[in-house]
Amino acid sequence: MIEKATQDRLFCYNEAMINQENVLKILHLNDLHSHFENYPKIKRFFKEKSVGFSDVLRFDIGDNVDRSHPLTEATLGKGNIALMNDLQLTAATIGNNEGLGLQKSMLDVLYASANFPIILANIKDKGLQPSWAVEKKTVMTSFGMTIDIFGLTAPYPLAYPDMGWDILDPQAVLAKQLADSEADFTILLSHLGWRFDELAAQTFDNLDLILGAHTHHVYEFGKYIDGTMLAAAGRYGEYVGEVTLRFDDQFQCIQSEIIAEDKHHLASKAEDKAVIAELASRGHDLLKADQVACLPNGYANHYPTYQASHFVAAILAAENQVPAVIMNSGMIVDAIPQLLTLDDLHDILPHSIRMVKWTVSGSELKAIMAELYDVGNYLKTQKIVGMGFRGKVFGDIILSGMTYENDQILYQGSPVIDDADYRILVPDQYLFAAYFPILKASGTAEIQFPRFMREIVADYLKQGVSD
Repeated sequence: MIEKATQDRLFCYNEAMINQENVLKILHLNDLHSHFENYPKIKRFFKEKSVGFSDVLRFDIGDNVDRSHPLTEATLGKGNIALMNDLQLTAATIGNNEGLGLQKSMLDVLYASANFPIILANIKDKGLQPSWAVEKKTVMTSFGMTIDIFGLTAPYPLAYPDMGWDILDPQAVLAKQLADSEADFTILLSHLGWRFDELAAQTFDNLDLILGAHTHHVYEFGKYIDGTMLAAAGRYGEYVGEVTLRFDDQFQCIQSEIIAEDKHHLASKAEDKAVIAELASRGHDLLKADQVACLPNGYANHYPTYQASHFVAAILAAENQVPAVIMNSGMIVDAIPQLLTLDDLHDILPHSIRMVKWTVSGSELKAIMAELYDVGNYLKTQKIVGMGFRGKVFGDIILSGMTYENDQILYQGSPVIDDADYRILVPDQYLFAAYFPILKASGTAEIQFPRFMREIVADYLKQGVSD
């Protein structure tokens, strides 16, 4: 552990002047979310900050893969892995975007070409360690210090089991791993968020360094809690992390510097824009080559008809075998063209959102509809961020299979009966966000795994059903 005298201050020093003996350099990034516009700077940072150091560890702490970028979507994340390989990573762990943004079959092959290990101990495959991950990695420095590296990800118990994964409690897993560790120094790659990290720092005596992620927090100059060092570098490559540690001959940390370096402090190069544009262009070309359907006509998505929204809602109802769909027009970001490719569909339905099948009573449905329109009127022009939404504004409430006028509901053309049961389909954003508390407290909800909205639409149209 870092000695108590070191906990309350940061030792800043000039790298050119420091005695390099017993020095460990750690470089890390997290939550890139396929923001490749910052990748050239990150790559140079990792390379330049490694020069002159015998012992360098490089980590990615998860959510590198985000299907919002065309190259990530077209390659199902394999394009990200190629870029991660160029960073010469020591190891990585996964975030929820890898674990839940990809179907199980996709995640099983995501890291096939990786030249670094994935460290992950709290997700299992039918009780066994996934073939693409290890529970920990042990390394030895040039000066003889052993380091145990652990990796954990946010558990999401409502989602991982239905995606085909077993999820374990990260705190219990970490407690066992640390109890079994005989290493001189321990590092946790934590895609668990700052609350977990700070509690872990208070709880475990032999946890030396936590590299954090998931909640997009930044520790600009690190944080020290009860002898544990914490570092975190925000999101999107807006920051890159650097930790420099010096040890005595008994492997006690006697000097430390923790920095989350702002990307604006890093120099750009003339070729950066071309690199960034090429990554996007490659993704668009791959997606454009995959034709989804030739429709009888295109569908606009504007008030009052919202043709595109109703078209998509009808497909979702048919594919999920639910009579009625409730969604918001902002889910459909653009008009649907007559000749539809995967590139178009990625722009039109960019969200990492699945549908939820809800079973409610008639009286609950009446309360839900009143809430949806009341809150929806406020949300319609609001910019929505998070919960998988990748659009612009919420938009208007769209109904398929039911109508709501003058506080009266017709479900499949018939009045709603209070004590009868009804099934509705809504985006999972309504379940995870705080917009609609009455809906969240009503009936029973089943998330429809594993496909995203656009995957459902693509599969349906590729079957030749066009109207």
